[in-house]
Amino acid sequence: MMLVDGLPAAAVPATDRGLNYGDGLFETLRLHRGRVCLLDRHLHRLRAGCVRLALPYPGDGVLREDIERLAGEQAGDAVLRLVLTRGDGGRGYTPPAQAQGRRIVALHPLPPIGPDALRLGLCTTRLGRNTALAGLKHLNRLEQVLAAAEVAAAGWDEGLMLDETGLVIEATRHNVFFLRAGRICTPPLAHAGVAGVMRQLVIETAAAMGMGGDERPLRYDELHEIDSLFLCNAVAGPRRVTGIGTRSYEQGDALERLRPGLVERGVAWLA
Repeated sequence: MMLVDGLPAAAVPATDRGLNYGDGLFETLRLHRGRVCLLDRHLHRLRAGCVRLALPYPGDGVLREDIERLAGEQAGDAVLRLVLTRGDGGRGYTPPAQAQGRRIVALHPLPPIGPDALRLGLCTTRLGRNTALAGLKHLNRLEQVLAAAEVAAAGWDEGLMLDETGLVIEATRHNVFFLRAGRICTPPLAHAGVAGVMRQLVIETAAAMGMGGDERPLRYDELHEIDSLFLCNAVAGPRRVTGIGTRSYEQGDALERLRPGLVERGVAWLA
């Protein structure tokens, strides 16, 4: 089921700038037992992204109403995709002076999450460095599309993505965390990558528990120096990495120690 500007619809107009130019933002929300998880955090990120891209924001109340309508159709676990675009704008890159915007909310079955422990490969597709877009969950996802095709062809569970300088940034659909000297760290996203809702939650939880939550650069050739890796996103939550390439990692107890703090902060499906 899908709502476009609050009305049931099966399609989006071909003139939409999100379709034509990737001119928009999106959020992927987890429903657990019919309840939307981490909604306030998703809306906060969406508002901030609209400010950065000068996109019309319809307001929390309007979005909550759409989300609650669809969530009411699902008693179990599912995924909601929330998209905001600049709306219709005719031909050409220049955005309209008075953009109306368009909101799209779609309900999907919860996809198979996959194994709890992941084996990664290194994607050859690199992430471009662009401070204007870094951190945003915008609709331009060709880098991830190409990298995900590599993952599927190679049979990996996930793929690690580097930027043009060789720094580890993220995986194709997860943020990356690593343990070094007993502290939980994550790559900074000042030049590339998506600042995930779950990433921020892990940072806050680790800091509150005295476990770290530091932003630290990590080069691919430094992966042999760290203690362990884990990934996270707002649908699957945190997931352990068993290894990448020929490098294997011990399980450790960091995720189990984080779990109560994450549940307390709204990651209900980990309870």
